[in-house]
Formats: sequence, C-alpha cells, structure tokens
Amino acid sequence: MKTILIIGGFNKNAYQELGKKKGNYNVLFHDGIIKRKCTSVFEKLIKQADCVVLLQSACSHKTMWEVKQLSKKYSTPVSYPRSRGVSGAINSASEVLKNKSLFFAS
Repeated sequence: MKTILIIGGFNKNAYQELGKKKGNYNVLFHDGIIKRKCTSVFEKLIKQADCVVLLQSACSHKTMWEVKQLSKKYSTPVSYPRSRGVSGAINSASEVLKNKSLFFAS
C-alpha cells in the first residue's frame, strides 16, 4: 500500500476516504499550519510518505519551502496543485506515483 502525505486544507477524513477508495492509499495529513515555528513534524511525515501533495492555496510560503527542502533531502516526489479539492489532491498523488521520476523536488 502506497502512502500519500497531503499538506494543506481541512478535510482530513475526506482525503483518507477517497484515498482508500481510489487507490487503496494510506493518506497522512497535515493542515500546513506551523505552530511555534516548529517544522520537525514535516520531517517525520515525509519520511513515511511515498509522495507528497502540497496544496498551494492552503499553505504558507514557509510551509512550502520547508516541505520542498525535506522532500528533496529524502527523495520524496512532490506535487503542488493550486486547488484545495479532495479529488484533485488524490488524482495528483496518483499521477506522481505513476510517474515518480518526473515529480522530484528541484
């Protein structure tokens, strides 16, 4: 079972349900809000993920840069969809997993 990390938004349950339904994915979720400038939580999650979907319209620049840096460090491909939609995020992850070599963070 592949693991997807979705960062941004507020629909944790919807992401997890659709992930299981569409591709039998294990979906990890973080709302993208960094409290007390602590970004170590992203490192733990990215280590567990096969790919990351960072919802651009639902995250700060600080979150985006931290996730991009950690994804590069652990060679975890990232997708940056602009929408916050549940199906769009899961579809984006499916594409990343199908074409993993095309989506590595630069």
